[in-house]
Amino acid sequence: MKLHYNSTKLAELSLVQTTQGSNICKSLISLAVMIQDFEQLSHTADIKIRVYGKTKKDLFRHALIGMFQIIGPKITGCRVEYERVVCDELAEKHEIMIQAPDQVALLVDFLSEALYLSDVHDEAYLDAAIHELTDRTIKATIYGAKVTGFEVVELKAVTYHELAIKKIDNLWQADIVFDI
Repeated sequence: MKLHYNSTKLAELSLVQTTQGSNICKSLISLAVMIQDFEQLSHTADIKIRVYGKTKKDLFRHALIGMFQIIGPKITGCRVEYERVVCDELAEKHEIMIQAPDQVALLVDFLSEALYLSDVHDEAYLDAAIHELTDRTIKATIYGAKVTGFEVVELKAVTYHELAIKKIDNLWQADIVFDI
């Protein structure tokens, strides 16, 4: 099982060190705290990821990121760091507005629209801004870059197979299977 992490979040920790006498030396140390956003799960014939989010907006954003990161887009001018494609600039963007009968269908339709746009424009989307999200509607901007192909495989479709959105220990989670 591979774990994937989002951008490093930094936390500052103040340490107070006393020395002889009354001198007190204060120093700040930055600690890198990695927050998990998705992981790849084993699947017999397709690709399966588990996505996490503190909020539903985070969950949808991480699902989009996970969908494209897991297949390794080849993007000129970008680099791979810790098994992730990292771009200094994501020049391509698209506005998406989807309505669906429920949140599971909304997630599938959101990812399917991004996959469609990827196919039409030869792009991979590595980030998103979720402007509005209800159980039946999403308004978002997805950000990406032109691709020359994919390291792993191109995805055919987002499936409903085993898909459920649930909250476990104050963390939203969804398992998503992609047809390859």
